[in-house]
Amino acid sequence: MKVMVTGGAGYIGSVLVRKLVTAGHAVRVVDCGFFGFDHLAPEAELIPESVLDFDPAWLEGIEAIVHLAGLSNDPMAAFSPSLNYIFNAAGVGIVAQAAREAGVHRFVFGSTCSIYGLNDAAEVDETFRVKPAFPYAISKHMGERLMGCLTDADFRPIVLRKGTVVGWSPRMRFDLITNAMVKTALTDGKIVVNNPDLWRPVIDVEDAAEAYIHALQADLSVTGTFNIATRNYTIGEVAAIVQSELREFGIDVDIEVHHRPDVRSYRVDVSRAARELGFVPSIGMIETTRTMIRHLRANPAMDLNDSRYYNVEHFKRLLAKGAFATNGSKFKTGLPHAVPAGV
Repeated sequence: MKVMVTGGAGYIGSVLVRKLVTAGHAVRVVDCGFFGFDHLAPEAELIPESVLDFDPAWLEGIEAIVHLAGLSNDPMAAFSPSLNYIFNAAGVGIVAQAAREAGVHRFVFGSTCSIYGLNDAAEVDETFRVKPAFPYAISKHMGERLMGCLTDADFRPIVLRKGTVVGWSPRMRFDLITNAMVKTALTDGKIVVNNPDLWRPVIDVEDAAEAYIHALQADLSVTGTFNIATRNYTIGEVAAIVQSELREFGIDVDIEVHHRPDVRSYRVDVSRAARELGFVPSIGMIETTRTMIRHLRANPAMDLNDSRYYNVEHFKRLLAKGAFATNGSKFKTGLPHAVPAGV
């Protein structure tokens, strides 16, 4: 296929694009370059622009789209709720409408399991009535509603509600649960757990990319929403796994436990993805942790505190440098792509 991946230079996108080009697909990436492009597979065609300036001409020859572009996670949304809604709700609407009008049949949208909020009494499936309470999950829910409005016999969206995505990526992040634990263990000599009893569905980034590939390959009769995760873990469980695997590498650290309240705790049922997409993840947290440690040992000069590995911190630096403005008509979407990674 000839596939467009918006946000293809991001944490998940850079893994997905690599997998797609390795499998022989032609890939066109639309990404404004918040985190640079030096980690993007060179075989991909790059359009270094924002989806907010989407040009329907970019869809020439495109057979399917994976839409990943947006601002990721609750801290980013809390930092700038307005940009969160602009990118995560308006952005998907702009691209999906253009795709539908261009006759692109398959559109895969990356949503989030955080849309379930505080629902950890049982594993919830995709029929559960969601009521997101915070900007990030609300914006993703808005994107999902847009998919429902546009779906017809020819435009066939698939929505992937992913659990927390972790693991090693060419565009690495250390602000995600497992990744953050490994990082603080190495830099601070401890693993900090704010609430060990909270539940999170978790998935390795390699498996998350495979879920998108399964969605792209699904028959056009398949549409709708799918929970995507390896399994549900408590945060305390993840910390214990990270601590144990670090010991296997000769690194012994303590777990510092707090009991801070949180309104996000959820477990999900992933059986629909296995049944209808044929997607069954294969990488558990033990392998995720081991892979991360091996990569870090192979790159001893890597500055784990560099802002490029933390979405909010890097975003603040872009704002401070005037990469784009946020006040109405002065919103400049085309400038971030000119900022190289690590500035």
